[in-house]
This record gives sequence, structure tokens and C-alpha cells, in this order.
Amino acid sequence: MPRIVGLGSRTLRLSILVVVVLLAFTPISRALLAASDGSFSPSPYTSLAVRTSTNVPAGYQVGDLVPVRITNRTGATKTYHWSASQHGVVVSLGETTLVNGQWANINVPTAFAAAGRLRIGISGTDIFVNVPMVKL
Repeated sequence: MPRIVGLGSRTLRLSILVVVVLLAFTPISRALLAASDGSFSPSPYTSLAVRTSTNVPAGYQVGDLVPVRITNRTGATKTYHWSASQHGVVVSLGETTLVNGQWANINVPTAFAAAGRLRIGISGTDIFVNVPMVKL
């Protein structure tokens, strides 16, 4: 059987190898991702954070508004019910509706709080922040 030699044969073999790798990689990568429960898309999430973290170590004064931000990256419009509580007693609560990719700044009232830790959380989830409260 005649053998092809020269620069043209090397380029042809390299081109064939690249095409085979490109065609084989897509199904293999999808199978590997499915087997490992992975994907190329970001995971959906909801986040809750104190907006001005400089006050957090010293604490917020009872009666002040605590600024927090809720972010919706779940892929759908969601209504979030939030509450602020101390020792199981609700200090304040509210709700906000956000479309996917939207965030909202919320000022949590603390008029009925006491000195100690205030827990601000999203109802029905394990998402919360603890904020120190001081009485002056």
C-alpha cells in the first residue's frame, strides 16, 4: 500500500485529528457533566447581606434602620418574605418581589429590638444574617 509522505500528509492527518477531537469532545463532555451532576451554567441562588458592613462589628443602635440587600438569581420571579427576630420574637417583617437578576435594598426597622443579636432572615429558607444591636 502506498504511503503518503510530505508536508501535505502531515497537515491532512492533523486536520483529521482536530475534527475527530472536536466531534468527540462535545458528547463526551456532556456525558461526563451529567455523570458528575455538573453543568456549564451558574447555579441559581438567593442572597441576603448587610449593605454597610462597617457598622456591623460595632453594632447598630436599637431604633436605627438596618440596611440589607436581597438578590434574586433563581431564574424566576420570586416574592421574598423577610423577618427580623430576637429570641424567637418578631421585631419586624416585610416582603419584596424580585424578577430574576434583580436586587432590592431593604431598611429593616429595629424600634422594638433589644440589645443583643438580631437575626434577619428570608422565610422558608436557611438564608439569614445576624446583626449586633446596642442600646445607647
